Amino acid sequence: MAQEDVGVLNRQIAERKGSIEQINKRIGEYQKKIEAVQREKASLQVELELLDNRIAKTELEITETKEQIGLINTELSLLQKQLMQLQRNLEEHKRLMMGVLQKIQTKDQNLAIEALFGSKSLSELFDEVQSLETINADLKDALEKTKRAKAAVEEKQEIQEGKKKTMEELEGALAAEKTRLEEEIGAQSLLVAQTQRSEDAFRTLVRELREEQSFINNQISALQQRLEDRLIANDQAGDVSALSWPIDPSARGISSGFHDPTYPFRRLFEHSGVDLPAPTGTPIRAAASGYVAWARKGRQYGNYVMVIHANGLATLYAHMSRVDVTADQFVQRGSVIGAVGNTGLSTGPHVHFEVRKNGIPVNPINYLTSR
Repeated sequence: MAQEDVGVLNRQIAERKGSIEQINKRIGEYQKKIEAVQREKASLQVELELLDNRIAKTELEITETKEQIGLINTELSLLQKQLMQLQRNLEEHKRLMMGVLQKIQTKDQNLAIEALFGSKSLSELFDEVQSLETINADLKDALEKTKRAKAAVEEKQEIQEGKKKTMEELEGALAAEKTRLEEEIGAQSLLVAQTQRSEDAFRTLVRELREEQSFINNQISALQQRLEDRLIANDQAGDVSALSWPIDPSARGISSGFHDPTYPFRRLFEHSGVDLPAPTGTPIRAAASGYVAWARKGRQYGNYVMVIHANGLATLYAHMSRVDVTADQFVQRGSVIGAVGNTGLSTGPHVHFEVRKNGIPVNPINYLTSR
């Protein structure tokens, strides 16, 4: 292992660690700015400033993660060189140990012959025995060195595997950070488009969002029992112990979770469901059998559908590009009720999926079947 190569790698590792430290300091500064802005009263200017700081912080987090990936790559290169040297050492110790064993075998045979036929003097035999003891000591030393070399190789291999696992985790984090950055930039653009940078328009938007939530809360309370009673009377309730996914989540996963702390519009309203990104037009399916409470269009949810199920459950599907059901219609589990879209306060094509228990939003993940 060339010492100059090791020196270069160690310098690169030190430089990357220094860069990561500086980036983390800047991330901390932006976090303080975000916390300060969050203490201010909600206004369009404050929300845009908050998004500015969040975008800058996320960009730095992406840079920091890339630096972490670069650091691990460099550390893996150094580990590989060290591992190759250790493996060479191990092979050398094995070779020496085999040589000692061969000597022992030869000495043992000679001693047995001389003891049997007595062709050497007792003093010569004694010297042979002493020589054998020395060789045995050499064998013990060679064995210990071989064990240490083998343990060193295994330790480096374990460290190497740990680094590779960390690399995979960082690559996943990087993808999530890039998605979050896109959502934050999209949220900022959407907020500007919805308000045209007018504080009056922003206040109108906030009022309409609150009115929409109030409508949902009031209507679901009035409809839940009536429609659930109809399900039971018509023997249509079905099994709601586990809900089906409205779209296949395996392709693009979940972009925002229930009460997600990174949700861009969290200051305007709590994220009361999960967001499942998919191409516009992807069919959305009912999570369980039930009656359509309503199919409406709102400022927050865009085109959305609420379905009432048994056991006090209801599901909501929002931002649809197309609605294929009408109020009071019965739908079976898996029936297509509409299609993925980008309507309402949405930064990209996805379905916002809510589960409500007795009218109150709950985490859908606790009710959905495993993927």
